[in-house]
Amino acid sequence: MQANGVWLLRTRSMPDLQRFMLRASQKAVNLWCDSKARLILTANFLIVVGSGITWIAVPWLLIHESNGNAIYGLSSSALTLLVFVLLPVLGKAIDRNSRKKLVLVYYLFAITANLVVVSMIMLQGRVEAWHLVVAMSFGSLGVSLYYPAQFALNQEVLTKDQYRALSGALEVQWQTGAMVAGAAASFLITRVPLIAILLFDCCTFLAAFIVMSFVPYSRNPKLDANTGSASKLTIEGLVYLKRRPRLSLVLFGSLLPFLGVMVCIYLMPVFVSETLRAGPEIYGFGEVCYSLGAVLAGLTVPALSGRIGLVRTLLLTVGCYTVAVMVNPLVAAIPVLLTSLVLQGWGNAGSRVARSTVALETVPNELMGRVNLFYSAMERLLRSIFLAVVTQQVANSGARSGYWTISAIGLSGWIMVLFCRRFRRHPVIEVASSERAA
Repeated sequence: MQANGVWLLRTRSMPDLQRFMLRASQKAVNLWCDSKARLILTANFLIVVGSGITWIAVPWLLIHESNGNAIYGLSSSALTLLVFVLLPVLGKAIDRNSRKKLVLVYYLFAITANLVVVSMIMLQGRVEAWHLVVAMSFGSLGVSLYYPAQFALNQEVLTKDQYRALSGALEVQWQTGAMVAGAAASFLITRVPLIAILLFDCCTFLAAFIVMSFVPYSRNPKLDANTGSASKLTIEGLVYLKRRPRLSLVLFGSLLPFLGVMVCIYLMPVFVSETLRAGPEIYGFGEVCYSLGAVLAGLTVPALSGRIGLVRTLLLTVGCYTVAVMVNPLVAAIPVLLTSLVLQGWGNAGSRVARSTVALETVPNELMGRVNLFYSAMERLLRSIFLAVVTQQVANSGARSGYWTISAIGLSGWIMVLFCRRFRRHPVIEVASSERAA
């Protein structure tokens, strides 16, 4: 009788799963048929490829300068603290102004910043450490505005039934672009001058600017109510989160794998170079492996979250990331690292997809910039602290010890999601109507 019950359960669940997968694939196709989504995804892919090559090349070149490891770690910490101080101003800019204009301003800023660095290198006649630090600084400041502005723009111009497909599609776009960038960077770093890489980056930003200019956009009229100083608007965002403590902790805990990945950006090139004694080819291929796992997350997590729920998906993905990180200090080998990076990519990107869907469905658009920037501020503050800790760990006991710190970060996030999983849902009214999104 029990066997018959299991058989009946399976015969019922398989058609249900097939129907669900069919609906999920239809939503993905419908998302690509939407002109706004198609333009956003195309621009997104262009900048990931261009900036991805730059963000692999610059750290690798910097750590091979004299005292490069220390310069990289300390400059990264200083940059995160600077951005943390500027976040209230950035939050006001995002929740008061046209999000499309802000994204376009970021593209122009990136082009200008790259050209400035190219000019300095040409005047100097060679690449020096301070050139690389300046390139990192411009990139960090620009990205701090771009990510929350783009996120708020996505919520503003698309409809609620597109959010889940959008989160997965954006992750696939980001990571496919990162795979291309990683493969290109592993070939170009030792063969092409940095000037050529930066000029290619400028071309991709220019192409993205042109594509994004064609996105139909109507500014959210509720943004006019966001008046007052930057600190006042920041407090409004904090009050919103204070009234929803469990939701706030779920959003924070599910962000911690991303914090681990950001710290790992410093740790991984040191681990590859000094612990594994490998070259830039392994470093670049490792980025490809990570991106492969992240692409799989973008393809599978939207359907998975629809099947088992967003919170269970967060527990699964955050847990996967944490376990994958723990393997590296235990077995320091190239095959283990590459396998771990695939799982880290799936875990971190999967938690990003599920977390983005939660935020899009629960946070009002007129607060999205400040709420997003609050978590960005917390992540950056913690990043500066953990970068300093990991930098000291690497200097004293090698790169392996840094992975234990990152494992603790992931485990803390998993515990937060577990204990706050029963948060109250507060669905928001979408900004875009079905007619606007058509």
